[in-house]
Amino acid sequence: MKQKLSTLILLLIVFHQTIFAQPCTNDSRYTELAYFDSTALTVAVNIQYGNALDYQGNPYPLRMDLYYPNINIDTARRRPFIMMFHGGGFSSGDKQSGDIRDVCIQLALRGFVCASVNYRLGHDFSEYEQFKARYRAIQDGHAAMRYIVNNASTVRVDTSWLFVGGQSAGALLALGMVYTDVDEVDSIANFYQSVPLSSNLGGLYTSGNNLTNTYQIKGIFNNWGGVAKNEIDRDEMIPTIAFHGELDDVVRIDADTSFSHYTLNGSRAIHQQLMTNNICSELTIDTLGGHGIFRNQSTVFRAQRASCFFKSIFCNQCTPFFTTDSIPTNCSLKLSVSQPSTPLAVVVSPNPFESSFIIEGIQQPVSIILFDVFGKIIHQQTYESGLVRTDVQPGIYFLHVQSLNQRKQIIKLVKN
Repeated sequence: MKQKLSTLILLLIVFHQTIFAQPCTNDSRYTELAYFDSTALTVAVNIQYGNALDYQGNPYPLRMDLYYPNINIDTARRRPFIMMFHGGGFSSGDKQSGDIRDVCIQLALRGFVCASVNYRLGHDFSEYEQFKARYRAIQDGHAAMRYIVNNASTVRVDTSWLFVGGQSAGALLALGMVYTDVDEVDSIANFYQSVPLSSNLGGLYTSGNNLTNTYQIKGIFNNWGGVAKNEIDRDEMIPTIAFHGELDDVVRIDADTSFSHYTLNGSRAIHQQLMTNNICSELTIDTLGGHGIFRNQSTVFRAQRASCFFKSIFCNQCTPFFTTDSIPTNCSLKLSVSQPSTPLAVVVSPNPFESSFIIEGIQQPVSIILFDVFGKIIHQQTYESGLVRTDVQPGIYFLHVQSLNQRKQIIKLVKN
């Protein structure tokens, strides 16, 4: 009996530790709210994760900065990890330049461990050399992630929850870590020259350091980035939150066919692919924005949305979302039966629909707007009862329903 009791106690301890380590918490950790104040953060700068040769053949030390809640203050046994990469066209930029440092600080305040990572820079500004520079950067990104996984216990990183993100070129790098394979790169490189790119620059997963750790990336934080169209495969698709300017002429929001031998899919094209394949995707578009939206003071806004998006993945509650407004997120909101501030609880039927649908659960007139996956308004009206008729092509749509008191619900619709 004593032995059985000891075994039971041990199992309860293990169960408690397992639950305690899970990132799907009931508090405001990993939400839009800062869970820690700035005095609780630790910053470790210039951690060297590897060495490599730059585009001129010179040694290039690879370094990162880490931002995380102090391990003596934070009670979480393991924390989810986000790796961020700066922009600069693969020719300039730094892990502390722009607002990439501020993004990491904001994510660390919410409980994440965040790395701002330097990668190899430099090319001769020809199309093919920039393509090669992206390849080198992706090699470095993988080397950095291997380093983090290998040293996860040092800063209590939960290797079950690894995310990548970046801005501009850094977002191309992050997307490349998920979608780029050697065969795909070599197939494009062959159009520029006869020698496969991997023969010149080495494998994607063996450069920078000798570590062999493996890992799985669970989500992407894409800020005005893109990825080669031929690189995205269905079995590689993962949840993605993205921000992009409609008028961006550096990394175009849709498919950019101006390159000689490949198409670069921007955030909206990626969003469409993910939605078509039922992968959770959130896209915020600034309809008047160019390259680099929601920066400086708005960095907090992007960090808040990313934090809530990743928590929805932890909790298996990720919901597709599209907006052309800078809508604040509020995933920390705890609702109970005694709280009147519940969101709208309407139901659309039938869903999928043919040519019309009805909205049930409406107590007063509401505003409805139907968007396609590109963010184009397809239909809008004030609704109180009856059929909503709309002649649209088969596909996926988002219905925004908003009451007079600003309560709102977004519903994913499918047209047969």
